[in-house]
Amino acid sequence: MRIENHRIPGIWHRQSSNLGAAREKPPVVIVLHYTTGWNGKASRDWLMGEAGGTTNRGSSAHVVVDRDGTAWQIAPFNRTAWHAGPSRYGELQGLNSHSVGIEFVNAGWMKPNGLGDYIDAYGRRMNDRALKKAGGYTLAPHARVGSGSFAWPLYPEAQLETGLEIVQALIAAYPIAAIVSHEEIDTRGWKTDPGPAFPMARFQGLMGEAAGREEAYVVTAGRLNLRGGPGTGFEKIVPPGMLLRGTRLRVLKREGDWAFVAPERADGEEGAIRGWVHGGYIAPMIAA
Repeated sequence: MRIENHRIPGIWHRQSSNLGAAREKPPVVIVLHYTTGWNGKASRDWLMGEAGGTTNRGSSAHVVVDRDGTAWQIAPFNRTAWHAGPSRYGELQGLNSHSVGIEFVNAGWMKPNGLGDYIDAYGRRMNDRALKKAGGYTLAPHARVGSGSFAWPLYPEAQLETGLEIVQALIAAYPIAAIVSHEEIDTRGWKTDPGPAFPMARFQGLMGEAAGREEAYVVTAGRLNLRGGPGTGFEKIVPPGMLLRGTRLRVLKREGDWAFVAPERADGEEGAIRGWVHGGYIAPMIAA
Protein backbone atom coordinates (compact mmCIF):
# COMPACT_ATOMS: atom_id res chain seq x y z
CA MET A 1 0.00 0.00 0.00
CA ARG A 2 1.01 3.63 -0.46
CA ILE A 3 -0.46 7.03 0.36
CA GLU A 4 -1.16 9.66 -2.28
CA ASN A 5 -2.74 13.00 -1.46
CA HIS A 6 -3.52 11.72 2.06
CA ARG A 7 -5.45 8.71 0.75
CA ILE A 8 -4.72 5.06 0.05
CA PRO A 9 -5.37 4.34 -3.64
CA GLY A 10 -7.28 1.18 -4.35
CA ILE A 11 -9.41 0.95 -1.23
CA TRP A 12 -12.99 2.14 -0.76
CA HIS A 13 -13.12 5.82 0.13
CA ARG A 14 -15.87 8.14 1.29
CA GLN A 15 -15.76 11.04 3.74
CA SER A 16 -17.29 11.08 7.19
CA SER A 17 -19.41 14.06 8.21
CA ASN A 18 -17.74 14.04 11.62
CA LEU A 19 -14.39 15.64 10.87
CA GLY A 20 -12.43 18.67 11.95
CA ALA A 21 -10.57 21.06 9.71
CA ALA A 22 -7.51 20.22 7.65
CA ARG A 23 -4.48 20.36 9.92
CA GLU A 24 -1.34 22.32 9.24
CA LYS A 25 1.06 19.67 10.56
CA PRO A 26 1.21 15.99 9.55
CA PRO A 27 0.11 13.25 11.97
CA VAL A 28 2.79 11.96 14.33
CA VAL A 29 0.91 9.22 16.23
CA ILE A 30 -1.18 6.23 15.12
CA VAL A 31 -3.96 5.26 17.55
CA LEU A 32 -5.41 1.74 17.30
CA HIS A 33 -8.99 0.95 18.34
CA TYR A 34 -11.67 -1.72 18.25
CA THR A 35 -15.19 -0.89 17.10
CA THR A 36 -17.10 -2.69 19.89
CA GLY A 37 -19.12 -4.57 17.29
CA TRP A 38 -19.15 -7.46 14.80
CA ASN A 39 -20.58 -5.79 11.70
CA GLY A 40 -17.94 -3.94 9.69
CA LYS A 41 -20.23 -2.00 7.37
CA ALA A 42 -22.43 -0.94 10.27
CA SER A 43 -19.38 0.35 12.17
CA ARG A 44 -18.13 2.15 9.07
CA ASP A 45 -21.47 3.83 8.46
CA TRP A 46 -21.80 4.82 12.13
CA LEU A 47 -18.40 6.50 12.08
CA MET A 48 -19.34 8.30 8.87
CA GLY A 49 -22.19 10.00 10.72
CA GLU A 50 -24.76 11.73 8.53
CA ALA A 51 -22.78 10.76 5.43
CA GLY A 52 -23.32 7.11 6.40
CA GLY A 53 -27.02 7.59 7.03
CA THR A 54 -26.72 7.39 10.84
CA THR A 55 -27.47 9.69 13.76
CA ASN A 56 -23.90 9.68 15.07
CA ARG A 57 -22.53 13.21 15.32
CA GLY A 58 -19.69 12.73 17.77
CA SER A 59 -17.16 10.16 16.53
CA SER A 60 -15.20 9.15 13.46
CA ALA A 61 -11.88 7.64 12.40
CA HIS A 62 -9.63 7.58 9.37
CA VAL A 63 -9.80 3.90 8.44
CA VAL A 64 -12.02 0.95 9.41
CA VAL A 65 -10.62 -2.57 8.90
CA ASP A 66 -13.11 -5.43 8.71
CA ARG A 67 -12.48 -8.95 9.97
CA ASP A 68 -11.92 -10.30 6.45
CA GLY A 69 -9.24 -7.69 5.74
CA THR A 70 -11.46 -5.26 3.84
CA ALA A 71 -10.51 -1.65 4.56
CA TRP A 72 -12.59 1.50 4.19
CA GLN A 73 -11.05 4.97 4.40
CA ILE A 74 -13.54 7.49 5.73
CA ALA A 75 -11.26 10.49 6.26
CA PRO A 76 -8.14 11.82 4.53
CA PHE A 77 -5.09 11.65 6.76
CA ASN A 78 -4.66 15.43 6.80
CA ARG A 79 -8.06 15.94 8.43
CA THR A 80 -8.81 15.66 12.15
CA ALA A 81 -11.03 12.69 12.97
CA TRP A 82 -12.80 12.32 16.32
CA HIS A 83 -11.52 9.01 17.70
CA ALA A 84 -9.21 9.67 20.65
CA GLY A 85 -11.38 11.77 22.96
CA PRO A 86 -9.72 13.32 26.04
CA SER A 87 -6.18 11.98 25.67
CA ARG A 88 -2.52 12.44 26.42
CA TYR A 89 0.70 10.85 25.23
CA GLY A 90 3.86 12.17 26.83
CA GLU A 91 3.66 15.95 26.52
CA LEU A 92 1.18 15.76 23.67
CA GLN A 93 -2.46 16.40 24.63
CA GLY A 94 -5.65 16.07 22.59
CA LEU A 95 -4.48 13.30 20.26
CA ASN A 96 -7.27 13.89 17.72
CA SER A 97 -5.29 16.84 16.38
CA HIS A 98 -2.05 14.90 16.01
CA SER A 99 -2.96 11.35 15.05
CA VAL A 100 -4.46 8.86 12.64
CA GLY A 101 -7.20 6.64 14.08
CA ILE A 102 -7.60 3.07 12.81
CA GLU A 103 -10.66 1.07 13.89
CA PHE A 104 -10.52 -2.74 13.81
CA VAL A 105 -13.88 -4.51 13.72
CA ASN A 106 -14.01 -6.43 17.01
CA ALA A 107 -16.56 -6.76 19.80
CA GLY A 108 -14.13 -6.01 22.60
CA TRP A 109 -14.59 -7.52 26.05
CA MET A 110 -17.46 -9.95 26.65
CA LYS A 111 -18.68 -10.59 30.18
CA PRO A 112 -19.37 -14.16 31.39
CA ASN A 113 -22.93 -14.70 32.61
CA GLY A 114 -22.13 -17.69 34.81
CA LEU A 115 -24.04 -20.06 32.52
CA GLY A 116 -21.27 -20.69 30.01
CA ASP A 117 -22.10 -17.74 27.76
CA TYR A 118 -20.43 -14.40 27.18
CA ILE A 119 -22.30 -11.14 26.57
CA ASP A 120 -20.93 -8.21 24.56
CA ALA A 121 -21.57 -4.51 25.10
CA TYR A 122 -24.81 -4.65 23.09
CA GLY A 123 -26.25 -7.66 24.88
CA ARG A 124 -25.38 -10.26 22.24
CA ARG A 125 -24.87 -13.63 23.89
CA MET A 126 -22.37 -16.15 22.53
CA ASN A 127 -21.11 -19.45 23.92
CA ASP A 128 -17.71 -21.06 23.53
CA ARG A 129 -18.65 -22.79 20.30
CA ALA A 130 -20.04 -19.63 18.70
CA LEU A 131 -17.01 -17.57 19.67
CA LYS A 132 -14.64 -20.18 18.25
CA LYS A 133 -16.64 -20.22 15.02
CA ALA A 134 -16.36 -16.42 14.87
CA GLY A 135 -12.56 -16.62 15.01
CA GLY A 136 -11.69 -17.64 18.55
CA TYR A 137 -11.10 -15.75 21.77
CA THR A 138 -8.79 -15.42 24.73
CA LEU A 139 -9.70 -15.13 28.40
CA ALA A 140 -8.02 -12.30 30.28
CA PRO A 141 -8.71 -10.03 33.25
CA HIS A 142 -8.84 -6.27 32.92
CA ALA A 143 -9.05 -3.88 35.86
CA ARG A 144 -10.90 -1.25 33.82
CA VAL A 145 -13.73 -3.70 33.11
CA GLY A 146 -14.12 -5.30 36.53
CA SER A 147 -13.08 -8.34 38.53
CA GLY A 148 -12.60 -11.77 37.02
CA SER A 149 -11.73 -12.73 33.45
CA PHE A 150 -13.47 -11.73 30.26
CA ALA A 151 -13.62 -13.15 26.74
CA TRP A 152 -11.76 -11.06 24.15
CA PRO A 153 -12.43 -12.10 20.52
CA LEU A 154 -9.29 -12.67 18.48
CA TYR A 155 -8.36 -10.59 15.45
CA PRO A 156 -8.24 -12.70 12.24
CA GLU A 157 -4.91 -12.79 10.42
CA ALA A 158 -6.41 -11.25 7.26
CA GLN A 159 -7.54 -8.25 9.31
CA LEU A 160 -4.15 -7.87 10.97
CA GLU A 161 -2.27 -8.12 7.68
CA THR A 162 -4.32 -5.28 6.20
CA GLY A 163 -3.78 -3.22 9.33
CA LEU A 164 -0.02 -3.79 9.19
CA GLU A 165 0.09 -2.70 5.56
CA ILE A 166 -1.80 0.50 6.37
CA VAL A 167 0.50 1.29 9.29
CA GLN A 168 3.58 0.68 7.13
CA ALA A 169 2.22 3.09 4.53
CA LEU A 170 1.59 5.73 7.20
CA ILE A 171 5.11 5.37 8.58
CA ALA A 172 6.52 5.80 5.09
CA ALA A 173 4.42 8.89 4.36
CA TYR A 174 4.41 10.81 7.65
CA PRO A 175 6.80 11.50 10.58
CA ILE A 176 5.12 8.90 12.80
CA ALA A 177 6.81 8.77 16.20
CA ALA A 178 4.56 6.31 18.06
CA ILE A 179 1.91 3.61 17.63
CA VAL A 180 -0.37 3.48 20.66
CA SER A 181 -3.55 1.89 21.94
CA HIS A 182 -6.61 3.97 22.76
CA GLU A 183 -6.36 2.61 26.29
CA GLU A 184 -2.90 4.01 27.00
CA ILE A 185 -3.73 7.56 25.87
CA ASP A 186 -7.22 7.76 27.43
CA THR A 187 -7.25 10.21 30.34
CA ARG A 188 -10.71 9.18 31.56
CA GLY A 189 -9.54 5.74 32.66
CA TRP A 190 -12.18 3.53 31.03
CA LYS A 191 -11.14 2.80 27.45
CA THR A 192 -9.79 -0.73 26.84
CA ASP A 193 -9.26 -0.92 23.09
CA PRO A 194 -7.84 -2.67 21.20
CA GLY A 195 -7.60 -5.05 24.18
CA PRO A 196 -5.49 -8.03 25.30
CA ALA A 197 -6.28 -10.08 22.17
CA PHE A 198 -4.63 -7.51 19.89
CA PRO A 199 -0.96 -8.20 18.98
CA MET A 200 0.25 -4.69 19.79
CA ALA A 201 3.91 -5.70 19.65
CA ARG A 202 3.61 -6.65 15.96
CA PHE A 203 2.41 -3.15 15.12
CA GLN A 204 4.80 -1.28 17.38
CA GLY A 205 7.64 -3.34 15.91
CA LEU A 206 7.08 -1.51 12.63
CA MET A 207 8.44 1.61 14.31
CA GLY A 208 11.92 0.23 13.68
CA GLU A 209 11.54 1.81 10.26
CA ALA A 210 11.09 5.22 11.86
CA ALA A 211 13.45 4.89 14.82
CA GLY A 212 15.99 7.26 13.34
CA ARG A 213 13.46 10.10 13.51
CA GLU A 214 13.01 9.85 17.28
CA GLU A 215 15.25 12.52 18.80
CA ALA A 216 14.36 12.23 22.48
CA TYR A 217 12.07 10.56 24.98
CA VAL A 218 10.24 11.85 28.02
CA VAL A 219 9.16 10.19 31.28
CA THR A 220 5.36 9.83 31.42
CA ALA A 221 5.00 8.37 34.94
CA GLY A 222 4.85 10.60 37.99
CA ARG A 223 8.02 8.93 39.27
CA LEU A 224 10.04 6.32 37.42
CA ASN A 225 12.71 4.17 39.07
CA LEU A 226 16.14 4.22 37.47
CA ARG A 227 17.68 0.80 38.01
CA GLY A 228 21.03 -0.88 37.55
CA GLY A 229 19.64 -3.55 35.24
CA PRO A 230 16.63 -4.48 33.08
CA GLY A 231 14.23 -5.68 35.78
CA THR A 232 12.61 -4.86 39.10
CA GLY A 233 15.10 -7.11 40.90
CA PHE A 234 17.91 -4.62 40.27
CA GLU A 235 18.65 -1.91 42.82
CA LYS A 236 17.84 1.73 42.09
CA ILE A 237 20.71 3.95 41.02
CA VAL A 238 21.14 6.62 43.71
CA PRO A 239 21.38 9.42 42.94
CA PRO A 240 18.92 10.17 41.42
CA GLY A 241 16.99 7.00 42.37
CA MET A 242 14.01 7.99 40.31
CA LEU A 243 13.14 10.26 37.40
CA LEU A 244 10.24 12.72 37.59
CA ARG A 245 7.51 13.14 34.97
CA GLY A 246 8.74 15.23 32.08
CA THR A 247 12.40 14.25 32.43
CA ARG A 248 13.96 14.04 28.98
CA LEU A 249 16.26 11.18 28.15
CA ARG A 250 17.99 9.35 25.33
CA VAL A 251 17.50 5.62 24.81
CA LEU A 252 20.84 3.90 24.27
CA LYS A 253 19.57 0.33 23.87
CA ARG A 254 16.62 -1.92 24.71
CA GLU A 255 16.21 -5.33 26.25
CA GLY A 256 12.67 -6.69 26.20
CA ASP A 257 10.37 -4.20 27.92
CA TRP A 258 13.30 -2.29 29.41
CA ALA A 259 15.36 0.61 28.08
CA PHE A 260 18.91 1.68 28.98
CA VAL A 261 18.78 5.47 29.10
CA ALA A 262 20.82 8.63 29.56
CA PRO A 263 18.69 11.26 31.38
CA GLU A 264 19.24 14.96 30.75
CA ARG A 265 20.43 17.24 33.52
CA ALA A 266 18.37 20.21 34.67
CA ASP A 267 20.34 22.45 32.27
CA GLY A 268 19.22 20.34 29.32
CA GLU A 269 22.58 18.67 28.75
CA GLU A 270 22.99 14.89 28.78
CA GLY A 271 24.26 13.78 32.18
CA ALA A 272 26.83 11.13 33.05
CA ILE A 273 24.32 8.87 34.81
CA ARG A 274 23.05 5.83 32.93
CA GLY A 275 20.41 3.32 34.00
CA TRP A 276 17.48 1.11 33.10
CA VAL A 277 13.80 2.09 33.09
CA HIS A 278 10.65 0.25 32.09
CA GLY A 279 9.83 1.22 28.50
CA GLY A 280 6.11 1.44 29.25
CA TYR A 281 6.65 4.68 31.14
CA ILE A 282 8.56 6.67 28.55
CA ALA A 283 7.34 8.16 25.27
CA PRO A 284 8.98 9.85 22.28
CA MET A 285 9.19 13.61 22.46
CA ILE A 286 6.70 14.85 19.90
CA ALA A 287 6.34 18.47 18.87
CA ALA A 288 2.76 19.70 19.10
